[in-house]
Amino acid sequence: RARPPKNQAAMQTLARRLPGMATSTCSALRSTATAAYLQSSAVDAGIQELAHKGYTIARLGAAASVRDMEVVAQKLMRIDGTGSGSYNGKGGVSRKTIDDTSFVDSAAGAPSELKIQFHNEMAYATDFPKYVTFAMVHQADLDGTTILADNVMVQSSMSEMLLNKFRMLGVQYIRHLHHESECDAPDYYMSWQGAFQTDSLQEAMKRGNNKDNFSMVEQCSDSRRLRHTLWCPVFHTHPEHGEVFFNSVLNRHGSWMDGHAHWTPVPNSERPYHCLWGDGTELSQDELTEIRRVYEDCTEYVRLNPGDVLVLDNLRVVHGRTPYSGKSRRLLGLLLSDMVPRAPCQPPDAYMKVLNAA
Repeated sequence: RARPPKNQAAMQTLARRLPGMATSTCSALRSTATAAYLQSSAVDAGIQELAHKGYTIARLGAAASVRDMEVVAQKLMRIDGTGSGSYNGKGGVSRKTIDDTSFVDSAAGAPSELKIQFHNEMAYATDFPKYVTFAMVHQADLDGTTILADNVMVQSSMSEMLLNKFRMLGVQYIRHLHHESECDAPDYYMSWQGAFQTDSLQEAMKRGNNKDNFSMVEQCSDSRRLRHTLWCPVFHTHPEHGEVFFNSVLNRHGSWMDGHAHWTPVPNSERPYHCLWGDGTELSQDELTEIRRVYEDCTEYVRLNPGDVLVLDNLRVVHGRTPYSGKSRRLLGLLLSDMVPRAPCQPPDAYMKVLNAA
């Protein structure tokens, strides 16, 4: 096993041995364990593991900086410093970057006391990242365990009747957006300014009403919020596995906020997120129970410690986390790889009728 470099000269030697890595990048690494990881065959082994089971973990140790973790993530995702995708403007909230890297704070907007349900990153968008990396900067005092599931296994365990309904109808992802000035209101969750990356309501409405993306925005009856609805398919063609279930159904269904102090008594349809069948009907309790059961049966629990870098095949593996608590703030960085465009698709007639009338 290669011994980790112990000084600047060793770092420069390492840089010469690593194709594509500049001396300045290597010398910027804070952790010798990170440099040793990059020098060894671990990167190639990680890439092979990622292809085989859909994820890999590089455990760099607590001394690794966020920049160290970014360098390793880019190697495992096989992208250069300019090849990563952009989260802000497409996700549900705008996220701040961490330590002048491309990692954004994945904890933004998600209540710590609730479980983040399984989802493929940005499954509601017209393009989404091929790979997703999570870098553990600070772990919570209690729990906050990452959960994973392989959608190849999930799909093979789901009833054909339910799969065919997903194929036929797709789903509607709905979110309710406030003006950012209401950020202290008890029912505030996200702003239309952050969602559409503009301070102009007129521009937000323009960006949100896009028939090409099957997207529409309307003013809620309370005159405080905007209701943003997107129709999306829930399958994607994986380059190795063919048709794969690809979705944010559980993470966008209003029931994921059950147990929250404010949202529990509020109907699902009025919560910050909700998910309907593509024709506008509710998922039945039996359908939700089957989806949850199948995912539960396929769940893998992964405890991430500071310095751990988790890279996922986002087209195959869903992720989430258990609730967490404690005085320490959990800080988990999120980094996207290059983006994959959604294949041409068509909503059901019931949705197109509403969309064309909007």
